[in-house]
Amino acid sequence: MPSAHRNLLKRLAVDLAALCSNPNDLDHAFDLLNATYSTDVAQAARDRLKADPSIQALVKDQYWGHWPTAKELVDLPAGSLGHVYGLFLTSQGLSELPAPELSKEMASDDTYLQLRIRYTHDLWHVIAGLPITMAGEAAANGLTTEQLRWPGSALLIAADLVHRVSDADEVTAVDVGVAIAYGLNLGATAQPLLAQRWEEGWETPLQTWRDALGIRALLRQSPFPLLTGENPRS
Repeated sequence: MPSAHRNLLKRLAVDLAALCSNPNDLDHAFDLLNATYSTDVAQAARDRLKADPSIQALVKDQYWGHWPTAKELVDLPAGSLGHVYGLFLTSQGLSELPAPELSKEMASDDTYLQLRIRYTHDLWHVIAGLPITMAGEAAANGLTTEQLRWPGSALLIAADLVHRVSDADEVTAVDVGVAIAYGLNLGATAQPLLAQRWEEGWETPLQTWRDALGIRALLRQSPFPLLTGENPRS
């Protein structure tokens, strides 16, 4: 086995061991994700995404619309995508996620995809009604694994499940296994989230977005409570 592969496996093993013990360890979670971006499996996932007709135009244009500040988002009409997203950011005290660490040799289209996916992560949480909790992140990993075939997300799911069986006494509001199953179902049901030009619909009602994505009915079965500012899922 080439030394580079051995080093990668060792790095992933360290990250996974830490995450199996503590799924909320963000340093190891981001390191695991960064480590997987240069793998053949991740490249196959990116190639699959670029071959999707619904995503091709976005990649060709390297589309990136206007992202209002959190305050500007909160001031948008109640119930709109932007308003709920702004409340989500401010209520959780969230800031922009760190940029992914990518190889300088990575193709421009691949770099764009990685940046777009990372930057829209919290917005996907809002679209799917997923809180920033261990179970909420587990559901988000299920969603991204199903829609993107992302190796890093799949490994994070594995760590979540190992933690679940090894710490049986831990009680959470939503069981992690249920959350992962729900996220996978969301990913299989929804239109491609990566294909969406969210920036053109900040003022569009969140429910309208969910109707267009085909997930409104499924959201009625969500194990998670409503997000701040979210209208009832009826």
